[in-house]
Amino acid sequence: MTDSGPDDRVNPLLDPSAAAWDRLLDRLGPASMLVCIEARMGVRLREHLTAEDIWQETLLHLWRDRANVEWRGYPALRQWLLTVAENQIRNATDRVDTVRRGGGQALLRLGDAGDSRDETLPPATSTTPSGLAVLREQAAAMREALTRLPDELREVVRLRLFEELPVADVAARLGLGESAVKHRFRRGATLYEAHLRSLATRRDA
Repeated sequence: MTDSGPDDRVNPLLDPSAAAWDRLLDRLGPASMLVCIEARMGVRLREHLTAEDIWQETLLHLWRDRANVEWRGYPALRQWLLTVAENQIRNATDRVDTVRRGGGQALLRLGDAGDSRDETLPPATSTTPSGLAVLREQAAAMREALTRLPDELREVVRLRLFEELPVADVAARLGLGESAVKHRFRRGATLYEAHLRSLATRRDA
């Protein structure tokens, strides 16, 4: 989950440096964002685009609009970015449907038409091919660890840890009491971390 602290009062979007931008992305948890984005993409859209494509377009939107984004801390920014990603997914899905009906051009992979020297692009190493490869590997491990959880724990962990929804919202969505959500999350989070460690050990062996 996104940590919050005293530095949440300082708006990092006002600093255009690459170092500040990368620190911002690290705080947002980009690998878990990829997991959230992929969960929102339908099977049809995943035939044309990846979660990384949507994430890059979402970051581009943030960079270009950063002067107008109200800073309310990292958790709020993360939720705002997920909303932007949902809009990107909706627009991309509409484009896919248009192409399938024969009413448009083939869908471009995001970034194909852009110029990497364009000053409107974010100066982040996290959006380079090597940076995205690392995020892709991390996101894959997170997805697998989440998949290994028992059914009754998986959705609670996903909603609390990845979507960062409050306990009350998770309880309402799943039809559970708040105490049950807290209990399942404690159990699920412990198992999830254990699975991640197991996957890391297997990968490094």
